[in-house]
Amino acid sequence: MMKTLQKIALVVGCLSLAFVASSARSTGREVALAAVDRYNNLTAPTSPFKLLQVTVVKTQTKSHRTMYEVNFLTMETFCNPDGVVMDVSDCPFKENGVKMKCVTRAVQSRSPTQLRFHGVECHQVPEQVDLPVLARQEG
Repeated sequence: MMKTLQKIALVVGCLSLAFVASSARSTGREVALAAVDRYNNLTAPTSPFKLLQVTVVKTQTKSHRTMYEVNFLTMETFCNPDGVVMDVSDCPFKENGVKMKCVTRAVQSRSPTQLRFHGVECHQVPEQVDLPVLARQEG
């Protein structure tokens, strides 16, 4: 009976550790937010960008590492009008601001707070041209 209880405790303990380890992984949104911060710090735009939407998240876990590939959209903000440093999350989006389509690749090792980025690439999204909708002829 005692050996059975020890085995159950061991299994429960292992499952608990596995749950803690898996819950410590970053979400795609967290990776995208960190990538936007990194982009703003590296490029120092006059109007910083803020996360608009996460579009694709791919993850792969191997040997205590999680690799991320995250696609997301950012948009220019109206921030720092007087040179006062503000948290970008508090800044409103700029009306007709530039939109950027971005992709980042990052690796997270055992530490849930440390992401190592392997690039943040952003390209301006061209303004959409309103094209007339052609009606389909039946007949």
